[in-house]
Amino acid sequence: MTAAAHPGVPDAVRPADSDAVRVVYVEYVENLLADLQLERAGLPGRDPVPAARRARQAAGELADLGLDRFVAELLGETAPVPAPAAVLDLEADEEGRRTSYGIWCAEARELTDEVWRWLAERRRAAGELPWWCGESALPLPHDSVRRLAGVTAPVRDLSEIAAAWARPTGLRGSATAEYNWRWLLLGKGVLGPSGGLPGAEVSEALPPLNELITLLVGQARRRGLLPPAHQVKVLRRPNTPSMVMPVRLPGSSLLSLPTAVTPVTVQYLQHELAHLAEHALRPSDAPLLERWTFDPLRSEGWALLLERLAGSTAFLARLGIDEETAAVLARFHAEEERFSRGLMAADLALDADLAGCRTSAEALDAASAVAARTGLEWAPELLLLRQTRVLHWRSYLAGYAWRDTVRAELDARFGTGQSEGDGWADRDEAWALLRSALARTGPAGSATGFLDALRLPEPAPPHAPDITDITARPRPHEEAR
Repeated sequence: MTAAAHPGVPDAVRPADSDAVRVVYVEYVENLLADLQLERAGLPGRDPVPAARRARQAAGELADLGLDRFVAELLGETAPVPAPAAVLDLEADEEGRRTSYGIWCAEARELTDEVWRWLAERRRAAGELPWWCGESALPLPHDSVRRLAGVTAPVRDLSEIAAAWARPTGLRGSATAEYNWRWLLLGKGVLGPSGGLPGAEVSEALPPLNELITLLVGQARRRGLLPPAHQVKVLRRPNTPSMVMPVRLPGSSLLSLPTAVTPVTVQYLQHELAHLAEHALRPSDAPLLERWTFDPLRSEGWALLLERLAGSTAFLARLGIDEETAAVLARFHAEEERFSRGLMAADLALDADLAGCRTSAEALDAASAVAARTGLEWAPELLLLRQTRVLHWRSYLAGYAWRDTVRAELDARFGTGQSEGDGWADRDEAWALLRSALARTGPAGSATGFLDALRLPEPAPPHAPDITDITARPRPHEEAR
Protein backbone atom coordinates (compact mmCIF):
# COMPACT_ATOMS: atom_id res chain seq x y z
CA MET A 1 0.00 0.00 0.00
CA THR A 2 1.47 3.35 -1.00
CA ALA A 3 0.30 6.85 -0.25
CA ALA A 4 0.11 7.56 -3.96
CA ALA A 5 -2.52 4.82 -4.24
CA HIS A 6 -4.67 6.64 -1.72
CA PRO A 7 -6.51 9.56 -3.39
CA GLY A 8 -7.52 11.06 -0.07
CA VAL A 9 -4.00 11.61 1.31
CA PRO A 10 -2.70 15.04 0.26
CA ASP A 11 0.52 15.18 -1.80
CA ALA A 12 2.23 17.26 0.89
CA VAL A 13 2.14 14.38 3.36
CA ARG A 14 3.29 11.61 1.04
CA PRO A 15 6.80 10.67 2.23
CA ALA A 16 8.97 8.28 0.24
CA ASP A 17 9.88 5.96 3.11
CA SER A 18 7.53 2.94 3.23
CA ASP A 19 7.28 2.84 7.05
CA ALA A 20 6.50 6.52 7.15
CA VAL A 21 3.89 6.00 4.41
CA ARG A 22 2.22 3.34 6.52
CA VAL A 23 2.10 5.64 9.56
CA VAL A 24 0.60 8.49 7.53
CA TYR A 25 -1.90 6.15 5.91
CA VAL A 26 -3.00 4.64 9.21
CA GLU A 27 -3.42 8.06 10.80
CA TYR A 28 -5.41 9.27 7.81
CA VAL A 29 -7.84 6.35 7.90
CA GLU A 30 -8.18 6.52 11.71
CA ASN A 31 -9.02 10.21 11.53
CA LEU A 32 -11.44 9.54 8.66
CA LEU A 33 -13.29 6.93 10.72
CA ALA A 34 -13.33 9.32 13.68
CA ASP A 35 -14.78 12.13 11.57
CA LEU A 36 -17.45 9.76 10.22
CA GLN A 37 -18.42 8.95 13.80
CA LEU A 38 -18.55 12.65 14.70
CA GLU A 39 -20.63 13.51 11.64
CA ARG A 40 -23.06 10.72 12.53
CA ALA A 41 -23.43 12.34 15.97
CA GLY A 42 -24.12 15.72 14.34
CA LEU A 43 -20.72 17.20 15.23
CA PRO A 44 -18.10 18.68 12.91
CA GLY A 45 -14.96 16.65 12.23
CA ARG A 46 -11.42 18.01 12.35
CA ASP A 47 -11.02 18.10 8.55
CA PRO A 48 -12.94 20.80 6.65
CA VAL A 49 -13.65 18.33 3.83
CA PRO A 50 -16.77 16.29 4.74
CA ALA A 51 -15.83 12.80 5.92
CA ALA A 52 -18.47 11.21 3.69
CA ARG A 53 -16.78 12.65 0.58
CA ARG A 54 -13.34 11.53 1.74
CA ALA A 55 -14.66 8.04 2.50
CA ARG A 56 -16.07 7.66 -1.00
CA GLN A 57 -12.76 8.79 -2.48
CA ALA A 58 -10.96 6.15 -0.41
CA ALA A 59 -13.56 3.42 -1.03
CA GLY A 60 -11.13 0.95 -2.60
CA GLU A 61 -8.57 1.20 0.16
CA LEU A 62 -11.19 0.88 2.86
CA ALA A 63 -12.51 -2.25 1.14
CA ASP A 64 -8.98 -3.70 1.07
CA LEU A 65 -8.81 -3.14 4.84
CA GLY A 66 -12.11 -4.95 5.37
CA LEU A 67 -13.78 -1.74 6.53
CA ASP A 68 -16.09 -1.09 3.59
CA ARG A 69 -19.28 -2.33 5.26
CA PHE A 70 -18.37 -0.60 8.51
CA VAL A 71 -17.94 2.68 6.62
CA ALA A 72 -21.17 2.09 4.67
CA GLU A 73 -22.93 1.68 8.01
CA LEU A 74 -21.50 4.99 9.26
CA LEU A 75 -22.59 6.65 6.01
CA GLY A 76 -26.10 5.23 6.33
CA GLU A 77 -25.76 3.32 3.07
CA THR A 78 -26.57 -0.12 4.44
CA ALA A 79 -30.16 -1.35 4.64
CA PRO A 80 -31.77 0.75 7.38
CA VAL A 81 -33.14 -0.97 10.44
CA PRO A 82 -36.87 -0.23 10.82
CA ALA A 83 -37.33 2.14 13.74
CA PRO A 84 -40.03 4.56 14.95
CA ALA A 85 -39.26 8.27 14.82
CA ALA A 86 -41.01 9.22 18.07
CA VAL A 87 -39.19 9.34 21.40
CA LEU A 88 -40.98 7.61 24.26
CA ASP A 89 -41.64 10.16 27.00
CA LEU A 90 -40.11 8.96 30.25
CA GLU A 91 -41.16 11.87 32.44
CA ALA A 92 -43.01 11.50 35.75
CA ASP A 93 -46.47 12.40 34.38
CA GLU A 94 -48.37 9.15 33.81
CA GLU A 95 -50.78 10.68 31.33
CA GLY A 96 -47.82 11.95 29.30
CA ARG A 97 -46.29 8.47 29.30
CA ARG A 98 -49.62 6.99 28.23
CA THR A 99 -49.85 9.45 25.31
CA SER A 100 -46.31 8.91 24.06
CA TYR A 101 -46.72 5.15 24.45
CA GLY A 102 -49.77 5.31 22.23
CA ILE A 103 -47.73 7.17 19.60
CA TRP A 104 -44.99 4.54 19.81
CA CYS A 105 -47.47 1.70 19.41
CA ALA A 106 -49.10 3.42 16.43
CA GLU A 107 -45.73 3.92 14.71
CA ALA A 108 -44.62 0.37 15.49
CA ARG A 109 -47.93 -0.95 14.12
CA GLU A 110 -47.29 0.89 10.85
CA LEU A 111 -43.79 -0.64 10.75
CA THR A 112 -44.93 -4.22 11.41
CA ASP A 113 -44.90 -5.34 7.77
CA GLU A 114 -41.54 -3.63 7.18
CA VAL A 115 -40.02 -5.23 10.30
CA TRP A 116 -41.31 -8.63 9.23
CA ARG A 117 -39.85 -8.23 5.72
CA TRP A 118 -36.53 -7.09 7.22
CA LEU A 119 -36.37 -10.14 9.50
CA ALA A 120 -37.55 -12.58 6.82
CA GLU A 121 -35.02 -11.31 4.28
CA ARG A 122 -32.15 -11.76 6.72
CA ARG A 123 -33.27 -15.27 7.55
CA ARG A 124 -33.41 -16.11 3.84
CA ALA A 125 -29.97 -14.58 3.20
CA ALA A 126 -28.29 -16.46 6.07
CA GLY A 127 -25.73 -19.01 4.92
CA GLU A 128 -23.59 -21.06 7.26
CA LEU A 129 -23.88 -18.52 10.09
CA PRO A 130 -27.07 -17.61 12.00
CA TRP A 131 -29.11 -14.86 10.37
CA TRP A 132 -28.39 -12.32 13.10
CA CYS A 133 -24.63 -12.41 12.37
CA GLY A 134 -25.52 -10.27 9.36
CA GLU A 135 -26.22 -7.40 11.74
CA SER A 136 -22.52 -7.03 12.46
CA ALA A 137 -20.46 -4.87 10.10
CA LEU A 138 -17.29 -6.73 11.11
CA PRO A 139 -16.59 -10.48 11.35
CA LEU A 140 -17.54 -12.35 14.52
CA PRO A 141 -15.18 -14.99 16.01
CA HIS A 142 -16.55 -18.46 15.32
CA ASP A 143 -16.24 -19.56 18.95
CA SER A 144 -18.29 -16.56 20.06
CA VAL A 145 -20.90 -17.23 17.36
CA ARG A 146 -21.25 -20.73 18.79
CA ARG A 147 -21.77 -19.35 22.30
CA LEU A 148 -24.20 -16.69 21.10
CA ALA A 149 -26.20 -19.25 19.14
CA GLY A 150 -26.36 -21.63 22.09
CA VAL A 151 -27.50 -19.14 24.72
CA THR A 152 -30.92 -19.82 26.23
CA ALA A 153 -32.78 -18.49 29.24
CA PRO A 154 -36.20 -19.06 30.82
CA VAL A 155 -38.87 -16.45 30.15
CA ARG A 156 -39.83 -15.23 33.61
CA ASP A 157 -43.01 -13.64 34.88
CA LEU A 158 -41.66 -10.13 35.51
CA SER A 159 -44.85 -8.48 36.71
CA GLU A 160 -43.97 -8.99 40.38
CA ILE A 161 -40.78 -6.93 40.09
CA ALA A 162 -42.52 -4.20 38.07
CA ALA A 163 -45.32 -4.02 40.65
CA ALA A 164 -42.78 -3.77 43.48
CA TRP A 165 -41.07 -0.87 41.72
CA ALA A 166 -44.45 0.80 41.20
CA ARG A 167 -45.52 0.82 44.86
CA PRO A 168 -43.21 3.64 46.06
CA THR A 169 -44.49 5.84 43.22
CA GLY A 170 -48.13 5.38 44.16
CA LEU A 171 -48.99 3.66 40.84
CA ARG A 172 -51.76 1.10 41.04
CA GLY A 173 -53.71 -1.11 38.67
CA SER A 174 -51.97 -0.35 35.37
CA ALA A 175 -48.57 -0.15 37.06
CA THR A 176 -47.11 -2.90 34.90
CA ALA A 177 -48.41 -1.55 31.60
CA GLU A 178 -45.53 -0.83 29.25
CA TYR A 179 -45.88 2.93 29.41
CA ASN A 180 -45.15 2.63 33.14
CA TRP A 181 -42.64 -0.20 33.36
CA ARG A 182 -40.26 1.52 30.94
CA TRP A 183 -40.30 4.48 33.34
CA LEU A 184 -39.95 2.23 36.38
CA LEU A 185 -37.04 0.38 34.76
CA LEU A 186 -34.95 3.55 35.11
CA GLY A 187 -35.52 3.46 38.86
CA LYS A 188 -37.92 6.39 38.94
CA GLY A 189 -39.31 6.53 42.45
CA VAL A 190 -37.03 3.83 43.81
CA LEU A 191 -35.45 6.25 46.29
CA GLY A 192 -38.77 7.22 47.83
CA PRO A 193 -42.27 8.43 47.04
CA SER A 194 -41.07 11.93 46.10
CA GLY A 195 -39.11 10.51 43.18
CA GLY A 196 -42.27 9.25 41.54
CA LEU A 197 -44.55 12.26 41.89
CA PRO A 198 -45.28 14.64 39.01
CA GLY A 199 -42.92 17.61 39.05
CA ALA A 200 -40.46 16.01 41.48
CA GLU A 201 -36.83 16.98 41.10
CA VAL A 202 -34.01 14.50 40.60
CA SER A 203 -33.21 12.90 43.93
CA GLU A 204 -30.51 14.74 45.89
CA ALA A 205 -29.22 11.34 46.98
CA LEU A 206 -27.61 10.98 43.53
CA PRO A 207 -24.76 13.18 42.26
CA PRO A 208 -25.52 15.62 39.41
CA LEU A 209 -24.54 14.28 35.99
CA ASN A 210 -21.35 16.35 35.63
CA GLU A 211 -20.16 15.23 39.05
CA LEU A 212 -21.09 11.62 38.38
CA ILE A 213 -19.20 11.62 35.06
CA THR A 214 -16.14 13.15 36.70
CA LEU A 215 -16.17 10.64 39.57
CA LEU A 216 -16.56 7.58 37.34
CA VAL A 217 -14.07 8.76 34.71
CA GLY A 218 -11.66 9.48 37.56
CA GLN A 219 -12.03 5.92 38.86
CA ALA A 220 -11.45 4.55 35.36
CA ARG A 221 -8.28 6.63 35.03
CA ARG A 222 -6.97 5.50 38.40
CA ARG A 223 -7.36 1.89 37.27
CA GLY A 224 -5.54 2.66 34.05
CA LEU A 225 -8.61 1.90 31.91
CA LEU A 226 -8.34 5.28 30.21
CA PRO A 227 -4.89 6.69 29.41
CA PRO A 228 -4.25 9.95 31.30
CA ALA A 229 -4.42 12.06 28.12
CA HIS A 230 -7.49 10.31 26.70
CA GLN A 231 -10.35 12.79 26.47
CA VAL A 232 -13.98 11.91 27.11
CA LYS A 233 -16.38 14.18 25.25
CA VAL A 234 -19.99 14.10 26.44
CA LEU A 235 -23.20 14.64 24.49
CA ARG A 236 -26.38 15.11 26.50
CA ARG A 237 -29.60 14.12 24.77
CA PRO A 238 -32.98 13.94 26.52
CA ASN A 239 -34.80 10.60 26.62
CA THR A 240 -32.09 8.66 24.80
CA PRO A 241 -30.26 5.49 25.79
CA SER A 242 -26.60 5.57 26.68
CA MET A 243 -24.19 4.79 23.90
CA VAL A 244 -20.52 5.17 23.04
CA MET A 245 -18.85 6.26 19.86
CA PRO A 246 -15.20 5.17 19.99
CA VAL A 247 -13.84 8.27 18.27
CA ARG A 248 -10.05 8.18 17.76
CA LEU A 249 -8.77 11.66 17.03
CA PRO A 250 -6.54 10.03 18.35
CA GLY A 251 -7.03 9.71 22.10
CA SER A 252 -10.64 10.80 22.33
CA SER A 253 -14.01 9.12 22.91
CA LEU A 254 -17.55 10.37 22.58
CA LEU A 255 -20.13 9.43 25.21
CA SER A 256 -23.84 10.09 24.62
CA LEU A 257 -26.04 10.17 27.71
CA PRO A 258 -29.58 11.07 28.76
CA THR A 259 -29.87 14.40 30.54
CA ALA A 260 -31.48 13.11 33.74
CA VAL A 261 -29.74 11.17 36.51
CA THR A 262 -31.62 8.09 37.68
CA PRO A 263 -30.47 5.03 39.65
CA VAL A 264 -29.51 3.23 36.42
CA THR A 265 -27.37 6.17 35.25
CA VAL A 266 -24.57 4.90 37.49
CA GLN A 267 -24.77 1.51 35.78
CA TYR A 268 -25.07 3.00 32.30
CA LEU A 269 -22.00 5.17 32.79
CA GLN A 270 -19.95 2.26 34.11
CA HIS A 271 -21.10 0.09 31.21
CA GLU A 272 -20.25 2.68 28.58
CA LEU A 273 -16.91 3.56 30.17
CA ALA A 274 -16.02 -0.11 29.80
CA HIS A 275 -16.63 0.20 26.05
CA LEU A 276 -14.50 3.36 25.97
CA ALA A 277 -11.67 1.53 27.72
CA GLU A 278 -11.86 -1.41 25.32
CA HIS A 279 -11.19 0.92 22.42
CA ALA A 280 -8.78 3.30 24.16
CA LEU A 281 -6.45 0.45 25.20
CA ARG A 282 -6.09 -0.95 21.67
CA PRO A 283 -2.39 -0.87 20.70
CA SER A 284 -1.61 1.86 18.18
CA ASP A 285 0.46 -0.51 16.03
CA ALA A 286 -2.32 -3.10 15.59
CA PRO A 287 -3.75 -3.51 12.06
CA LEU A 288 -6.58 -1.09 11.36
CA LEU A 289 -9.20 -3.79 10.91
CA GLU A 290 -8.27 -5.27 14.31
CA ARG A 291 -8.36 -1.83 15.94
CA TRP A 292 -12.01 -1.43 14.91
CA THR A 293 -13.21 -5.03 15.24
CA PHE A 294 -14.89 -6.05 18.49
CA ASP A 295 -16.18 -9.44 19.58
CA PRO A 296 -19.72 -8.58 20.83
CA LEU A 297 -19.58 -11.34 23.44
CA ARG A 298 -16.34 -10.03 24.92
CA SER A 299 -17.45 -6.40 24.64
CA GLU A 300 -20.77 -6.83 26.42
CA GLY A 301 -19.38 -9.34 28.92
CA TRP A 302 -16.56 -6.97 29.88
CA ALA A 303 -19.01 -4.05 30.17
CA LEU A 304 -21.29 -6.17 32.38
CA LEU A 305 -18.30 -7.02 34.57
CA LEU A 306 -17.51 -3.35 35.15
CA GLU A 307 -21.19 -2.46 35.46
CA ARG A 308 -21.65 -5.05 38.20
CA LEU A 309 -19.31 -3.10 40.47
CA ALA A 310 -21.95 -0.36 40.54
CA GLY A 311 -24.11 -2.77 42.55
CA SER A 312 -21.57 -2.77 45.37
CA THR A 313 -22.43 -0.60 48.37
CA ALA A 314 -18.71 0.10 48.85
CA PHE A 315 -18.43 1.34 45.26
CA LEU A 316 -21.49 3.56 45.65
CA ALA A 317 -20.15 4.93 48.92
CA ARG A 318 -16.99 6.05 47.08
CA LEU A 319 -19.27 8.19 44.91
CA GLY A 320 -20.42 10.01 48.04
CA ILE A 321 -23.77 8.21 48.25
CA ASP A 322 -24.97 7.65 51.82
CA GLU A 323 -25.13 4.14 53.24
CA GLU A 324 -28.93 3.82 53.29
CA THR A 325 -29.30 5.04 49.69
CA ALA A 326 -26.42 2.81 48.57
CA ALA A 327 -28.19 -0.24 50.00
CA VAL A 328 -31.42 0.68 48.16
CA LEU A 329 -29.51 1.21 44.89
CA ALA A 330 -27.60 -2.06 45.23
CA ARG A 331 -30.86 -3.96 45.70
CA PHE A 332 -32.48 -2.17 42.77
CA HIS A 333 -29.48 -2.87 40.49
CA ALA A 334 -29.79 -6.60 41.27
CA GLU A 335 -33.52 -6.50 40.49
CA GLU A 336 -32.89 -4.51 37.31
CA GLU A 337 -30.45 -7.16 36.07
CA ARG A 338 -32.99 -9.90 36.72
CA PHE A 339 -35.69 -7.87 34.97
CA SER A 340 -33.50 -7.08 31.94
CA ARG A 341 -32.38 -10.67 31.59
CA GLY A 342 -36.02 -11.70 31.58
CA LEU A 343 -36.82 -9.23 28.79
CA MET A 344 -33.94 -10.50 26.67
CA ALA A 345 -34.95 -14.11 27.32
CA ALA A 346 -38.36 -13.20 25.88
CA ASP A 347 -36.63 -11.76 22.79
CA LEU A 348 -34.73 -15.02 22.23
CA ALA A 349 -37.89 -17.06 22.74
CA LEU A 350 -39.67 -15.00 20.11
CA ASP A 351 -36.70 -15.34 17.75
CA ALA A 352 -37.08 -19.12 17.95
CA ASP A 353 -40.86 -18.96 17.48
CA LEU A 354 -40.59 -16.67 14.43
CA ALA A 355 -38.75 -19.40 12.52
CA GLY A 356 -42.11 -21.12 12.03
CA CYS A 357 -44.02 -17.98 10.99
CA ARG A 358 -44.87 -17.16 7.38
CA THR A 359 -46.69 -13.81 7.66
CA SER A 360 -46.54 -10.67 9.77
CA ALA A 361 -49.90 -11.62 11.30
CA GLU A 362 -48.44 -14.93 12.49
CA ALA A 363 -45.41 -13.04 13.83
CA LEU A 364 -47.69 -10.77 15.88
CA ASP A 365 -49.55 -13.78 17.26
CA ALA A 366 -46.20 -15.30 18.32
CA ALA A 367 -45.21 -12.00 19.94
CA SER A 368 -48.52 -11.85 21.84
CA ALA A 369 -47.94 -15.35 23.23
CA VAL A 370 -44.42 -14.47 24.43
CA ALA A 371 -45.66 -11.17 25.88
CA ALA A 372 -48.27 -13.03 27.95
CA ARG A 373 -45.56 -15.23 29.45
CA THR A 374 -43.77 -12.19 30.88
CA GLY A 375 -46.86 -11.05 32.77
CA LEU A 376 -46.30 -7.55 31.37
CA GLU A 377 -48.64 -7.87 28.38
CA TRP A 378 -46.42 -5.94 25.96
CA ALA A 379 -47.85 -4.61 22.75
CA PRO A 380 -46.84 -7.36 20.28
CA GLU A 381 -45.72 -4.86 17.62
CA LEU A 382 -43.18 -3.40 20.07
CA LEU A 383 -41.89 -6.84 21.01
CA LEU A 384 -41.51 -7.67 17.31
CA LEU A 385 -39.65 -4.40 16.78
CA ARG A 386 -37.07 -5.47 19.38
CA GLN A 387 -36.13 -8.39 17.11
CA THR A 388 -34.10 -6.00 14.96
CA ARG A 389 -31.55 -5.94 17.84
CA VAL A 390 -31.48 -9.64 18.64
CA LEU A 391 -27.68 -9.86 18.23
CA HIS A 392 -27.40 -7.22 20.95
CA TRP A 393 -29.72 -9.16 23.28
CA ARG A 394 -27.85 -12.41 22.58
CA SER A 395 -24.55 -10.67 23.35
CA TYR A 396 -25.96 -9.56 26.69
CA LEU A 397 -27.37 -12.93 27.71
CA ALA A 398 -24.24 -14.83 26.69
CA GLY A 399 -22.21 -12.00 28.24
CA TYR A 400 -23.70 -12.58 31.69
CA ALA A 401 -22.42 -16.17 31.72
CA TRP A 402 -19.04 -15.09 30.32
CA ARG A 403 -18.84 -12.31 32.93
CA ASP A 404 -19.43 -14.79 35.74
CA THR A 405 -16.64 -17.01 34.37
CA VAL A 406 -14.29 -14.01 34.37
CA ARG A 407 -15.34 -13.14 37.93
CA ALA A 408 -14.61 -16.69 39.05
CA GLU A 409 -11.13 -16.47 37.49
CA LEU A 410 -10.45 -13.12 39.14
CA ASP A 411 -11.82 -14.19 42.52
CA ALA A 412 -9.75 -17.37 42.49
CA ARG A 413 -6.63 -15.37 41.77
CA PHE A 414 -7.14 -12.09 43.58
CA GLY A 415 -10.23 -12.47 45.79
CA THR A 416 -10.05 -11.32 49.39
CA GLY A 417 -13.04 -13.24 50.72
CA GLN A 418 -15.35 -10.22 50.67
CA SER A 419 -19.02 -11.07 50.98
CA GLU A 420 -19.93 -9.18 47.79
CA GLY A 421 -17.60 -11.43 45.81
CA ASP A 422 -15.61 -8.75 43.95
CA GLY A 423 -12.59 -8.39 46.22
CA TRP A 424 -10.37 -8.57 43.13
CA ALA A 425 -11.48 -5.01 42.29
CA ASP A 426 -9.27 -3.67 45.11
CA ARG A 427 -6.12 -5.25 43.67
CA ASP A 428 -3.87 -3.27 41.30
CA GLU A 429 -2.56 -6.56 39.92
CA ALA A 430 -6.06 -7.55 38.84
CA TRP A 431 -6.57 -4.31 36.92
CA ALA A 432 -3.14 -4.68 35.30
CA LEU A 433 -4.14 -8.15 34.11
CA LEU A 434 -7.47 -6.86 32.79
CA ARG A 435 -5.74 -4.04 30.91
CA SER A 436 -3.39 -6.56 29.33
CA ALA A 437 -6.33 -8.74 28.26
CA LEU A 438 -8.24 -5.74 26.86
CA ALA A 439 -5.27 -4.70 24.73
CA ARG A 440 -5.26 -8.00 22.82
CA THR A 441 -6.54 -7.88 19.24
CA GLY A 442 -7.17 -10.39 16.48
CA PRO A 443 -8.02 -13.96 17.58
CA ALA A 444 -6.41 -13.24 20.97
CA GLY A 445 -8.92 -10.39 21.42
CA SER A 446 -11.94 -12.69 21.31
CA ALA A 447 -13.97 -13.72 24.36
CA THR A 448 -11.97 -16.95 24.52
CA GLY A 449 -8.68 -15.10 24.11
CA PHE A 450 -9.61 -12.78 26.98
CA LEU A 451 -10.14 -15.76 29.29
CA ASP A 452 -6.82 -17.24 28.17
CA ALA A 453 -5.09 -13.95 29.02
CA LEU A 454 -6.47 -14.05 32.57
CA ARG A 455 -4.65 -17.35 33.15
CA LEU A 456 -1.25 -15.89 32.22
CA PRO A 457 1.16 -14.44 34.82
CA GLU A 458 -0.06 -10.96 35.61
CA PRO A 459 2.00 -8.00 34.34
CA ALA A 460 3.53 -5.63 36.85
CA PRO A 461 1.21 -2.65 37.45
CA PRO A 462 2.61 0.58 35.96
CA HIS A 463 3.36 3.63 38.04
CA ALA A 464 0.04 5.29 38.78
CA PRO A 465 -0.29 8.75 37.18
CA ASP A 466 -0.85 11.80 39.35
CA ILE A 467 -4.59 12.42 38.99
CA THR A 468 -5.34 13.88 42.41
CA ASP A 469 -7.53 16.61 40.94
CA ILE A 470 -9.63 14.52 38.57
CA THR A 471 -12.50 13.82 40.96
CA ALA A 472 -12.53 17.31 42.42
CA ARG A 473 -14.10 19.12 39.46
CA PRO A 474 -15.25 18.46 35.90
CA ARG A 475 -12.45 18.73 33.35
CA PRO A 476 -13.25 21.04 30.41
CA HIS A 477 -13.38 18.17 27.90
CA GLU A 478 -15.78 16.27 30.12
CA GLU A 479 -18.37 19.03 30.22
CA ALA A 480 -21.64 18.53 28.34
CA ARG A 481 -21.96 19.75 24.81
